[in-house]
Amino acid sequence: MAIPAHFTLSDGPPSDSDLRVVLVPVGDSIVCSFAGELDRDNGAGVRQALGEALDRRPARVVVELSAVRLFTSSAMNALLIARRAGLTHGIPIVLAAPSPIVVRVLEITQTDQVFPTYPTLDEALCHPGGDGQAVEAV
Repeated sequence: MAIPAHFTLSDGPPSDSDLRVVLVPVGDSIVCSFAGELDRDNGAGVRQALGEALDRRPARVVVELSAVRLFTSSAMNALLIARRAGLTHGIPIVLAAPSPIVVRVLEITQTDQVFPTYPTLDEALCHPGGDGQAVEAV
């Protein structure tokens, strides 16, 4: 199933375990905004959204995380998989406005050193884009 430019993965009224995702093209970027709980139960939706964003071959994918209440290893794994896929196409994955829980997980796992992370969406959108050349994934 292709994901439209604006979409949400939750049906019905929001609950504590809902995942809400919106993809929005902004200039030469795709902003992938997540809200709610990013955990094992909705890991497939996280991977699907990031994959769809990368499939559009933007200059960068900005993952906006300000409304994330739970961020587990499943979500981290999805980000790392997307990073690897992005590297192969010269598309950086950039994190924007991570919530305190996301910041804590990034620090604990030391992935704060792997992902360019910006305090605001506007700053993340200014991150240098890929040069369009594929590089070897690390």
